[in-house]
Amino acid sequence: MRWVAFYRLFFFILMVFFIRYAGLKSGFTNEVSTLGAVVISLVVFSIEYFISTRRSRDVLAFYVGIALAVIISSILAFIITLLPFMRPASFWVYVAMNLIGIYIFGSFTYHKRHELRILNLFLRPRVTTASCSSKILDTSVLIDGRILGVAKSGFLEGEVLVPRFILKELQRIADSKDHVRRTRGRRGMDVLKEMQKLDSISIHIISDDFPRIKEVDLKLIELAKAKKAKIITTDYNLKKIADIHGIKVLNVNELTFLLKPVIMAGDEIKVKVVKQGKEETQGVGYLDDGTMVVVENGYQFMGRDINCIVVSVLQTEAGRMVFARPKQS
Repeated sequence: MRWVAFYRLFFFILMVFFIRYAGLKSGFTNEVSTLGAVVISLVVFSIEYFISTRRSRDVLAFYVGIALAVIISSILAFIITLLPFMRPASFWVYVAMNLIGIYIFGSFTYHKRHELRILNLFLRPRVTTASCSSKILDTSVLIDGRILGVAKSGFLEGEVLVPRFILKELQRIADSKDHVRRTRGRRGMDVLKEMQKLDSISIHIISDDFPRIKEVDLKLIELAKAKKAKIITTDYNLKKIADIHGIKVLNVNELTFLLKPVIMAGDEIKVKVVKQGKEETQGVGYLDDGTMVVVENGYQFMGRDINCIVVSVLQTEAGRMVFARPKQS
């Protein structure tokens, strides 16, 4: 928004002016004061950007790390400056130790923020995961994208884990030279990014890996065993392997199939006849969910939307087929 841009620009100019003025009053040259004012102001705005684009837990973890770094680094620097030959450089020892400490502790607490129980003293977890086991997302379900709709509807809750080896696989697909694979990989990363914004679930990127295992599916199964978690996928072969290992799998394809509207003989449906059936007089159309409808004497209505009465429903491994006849006016 424009007012935010003006707000930031106003405070940037204000900070540069006063920090430069303070530098001049402290005896620094005009060049040093101006450069220092700009750098400090940019650092402040970088921190503000970090805060505005991260969740509260992430920000708190980062600053807890910085606080610990300052305390521990100052103690270590004090001990080092007790050495006679280090006393002349005591100021720079404090600066160096604090920079090293802030980098190490800040990075550690930020990357391990989901494992630090101390943060729960300051932030109430967004979701309660005691009553629902963790779920692990695989590559196929992220690329498929329907899991985002499931999460938005509130049917997916609790702790959702995404291993880094899954992210690496998504990255490899997104960097593929093949246009279709590249598009699928980028879609998977976009879906994950959108899921991270939801408050109903808690997305955790975890570093757990099994270097001796090369196949990603087997890595997922071992991770599910270690975490006592369920796997969410659309991969039928992964489901079969997981079933053999006793791992619970949530298959989005099965969920979609079970949620299809129930159609029974005698129901009235509306369908557009798009092609000829196996017999000359038959017409074929499709419902919104992709279910094929074979219409008796429907060929004469080619290209038109017609109301039909369901005669029977045939369930096959490939899906459902609906047989219908045109409704008499």
